[in-house]
Amino acid sequence: MNIFLMSASFPIDHLTIQEMEDLIKMANARDEQDVSFLMNTKDWKDDRNTGFVILAYSEQDQLLGFLVAYDLFGLNTYEWSIVVHPNVRRRGIGSALVQGLQNSLKERGALGDMALSFTDEVGHQFLHQTGYEYNSSEATLQAVPENSDLTKNIFVRTFKEEDKNQLIQLMQDGFGDMPYETEELISINTTVQGRTLYIIELDQQIVATVSLAENDMGIWVTAFTVKHSLRGQGIGSSVLQWVKNDAYARHQPKVLLDVEIDNKDALSVYKKAGFTPIHQVDYFTRT
Repeated sequence: MNIFLMSASFPIDHLTIQEMEDLIKMANARDEQDVSFLMNTKDWKDDRNTGFVILAYSEQDQLLGFLVAYDLFGLNTYEWSIVVHPNVRRRGIGSALVQGLQNSLKERGALGDMALSFTDEVGHQFLHQTGYEYNSSEATLQAVPENSDLTKNIFVRTFKEEDKNQLIQLMQDGFGDMPYETEELISINTTVQGRTLYIIELDQQIVATVSLAENDMGIWVTAFTVKHSLRGQGIGSSVLQWVKNDAYARHQPKVLLDVEIDNKDALSVYKKAGFTPIHQVDYFTRT
């Protein structure tokens, strides 16, 4: 089969998006799972997001499959996923798309990439064959926004420049982040539209931080951590309740977050706060 590859950066034109969405619908019906979540469909039309697509066409100009890569945090590292037409799988289309990806990453001087897949044996096997190895898994959880009283008298405010040193220490304590990583996070969450970085205080002391990203799906909780010495005292639960209150006030449909499957303590906190798992995503890195 002759395969013709094309690439395009975000935003994607309307006709191409229609082709891509039609292909996703066929794949969803065949596989009984919604791959649109992996493909970051909400960002295709947005020129503020850094990403690109690789499109595979037949000689008859039929879309056979495509790969979407996006730079989620603005760090020139890309997450990507593939969807192939159900009727032409196992014919080298996926491998051709991955080769097109590698060429595009090289042209962009990308610092790295990571493949996303649902927990699927066929998908995992394909990634192994193309030189990628399993790295980690995350569960996506969601909760319904609600208006309720906080269990602790926390004070939530937006980040100020004078918070930087304490935030660096908090991030290092919570995630092992280096100072430059925290500075990059600060830049992203204070300059990108729809993102906000918050500082949480208790008794006038900084005890936690959380970043929120707002999009069509709802409010996403990211970079959330509580000072290690104060964990287990209900601060995390109060922050999550505040987030649900904030989402309720903004008339958002849901609150969402990702957490590593191995992080049992965090999973327990989220579930107690009313978050329920909706799916799992597996991450693969190039060997």
